[in-house]
Amino acid sequence: MKSPFAPKKSRKEIYEEEYQATKKGGEAFFPETIARDAVVAVLVVGIIIALSIIVPARLEPPADPTSTTYNPRPEWYFLFFFQFLKLFPGSLEAVVAVIIPVIALALLLLVPFLDRTRERRWSKHWPVTSIGLAAVLGLVALEIFGTLSAPAVPAGEESLVVQKGRAVYQTINCGYCHSINGVGGNIGPDLSGVGGELDGQQLEAYLQNPHAMVPETLHPKLLFTEEELNALTEYLGTLGARVSFTEAAPGLYDQYCAACHALGGSGGTLGPDLSTVGARRSLGFLEAFTSDPSSVMAGTTMPAFKGRLTPEQIRDIAAYLANQK
Repeated sequence: MKSPFAPKKSRKEIYEEEYQATKKGGEAFFPETIARDAVVAVLVVGIIIALSIIVPARLEPPADPTSTTYNPRPEWYFLFFFQFLKLFPGSLEAVVAVIIPVIALALLLLVPFLDRTRERRWSKHWPVTSIGLAAVLGLVALEIFGTLSAPAVPAGEESLVVQKGRAVYQTINCGYCHSINGVGGNIGPDLSGVGGELDGQQLEAYLQNPHAMVPETLHPKLLFTEEELNALTEYLGTLGARVSFTEAAPGLYDQYCAACHALGGSGGTLGPDLSTVGARRSLGFLEAFTSDPSSVMAGTTMPAFKGRLTPEQIRDIAAYLANQK
């Protein structure tokens, strides 16, 4: 019979006794545990291999720096961070890209020191559990908002024919000999401004028979279908094509834009320099961004001019900027 005056065992002693009892009645690490882990590992690897064969990764076309309609968005597992960056525009991006992740990592390292209770029930760890749950819910919310957020480039800015022409340009590898905005080869002439130098008929005639227009050219005669020829002509016609604007456009820019943006070495520095914006952005993008910037780029601090300026004035400013190359 156990004496009622026997010293009470400490929690550590009770744990040691339970551990030794469990160890005696348990299984050996080798081969039982190793074999079970190996089976699970083989199953997981097999499932991954099967998925990679049945549902292979979809690859996008090669990057095209001349495109004005491509929406750069990360894969789903980085979409939360993509959305988080929108909350810290401009110079504050360094805060969310470096400082906040460092703080979060430091908090994770401090968790064992902040919660030192030996209880295994999660209800006894509610402060740390609440923080972890809030972090998970925050990530899920950012993921959802990132999925539903508006694209960076307004839809329909570029016609399907022009997009088809860009695809033809890439398929026949025109970039091996020609460059656009500094990207491509230098065997042939730069095509960055070809749309402003040749009209549609001249472009089509040259593509059909280069030697008929320029006898000394090294350009080979290529065979196109009628659809490919029309599409490529339309695409090349957009490169460097000048857009007309009224005499009032420079004054409108000075009145509403110059305080924040520089142009030709003069102007504000709060926004990006627009001296060469016409080489990077299309007329459609500039018009949509000037009208309602947040519909094109979520999180931007630029004010909307829709309602303050007429649609004609907005298009006039956009046309003026489209010519800044």
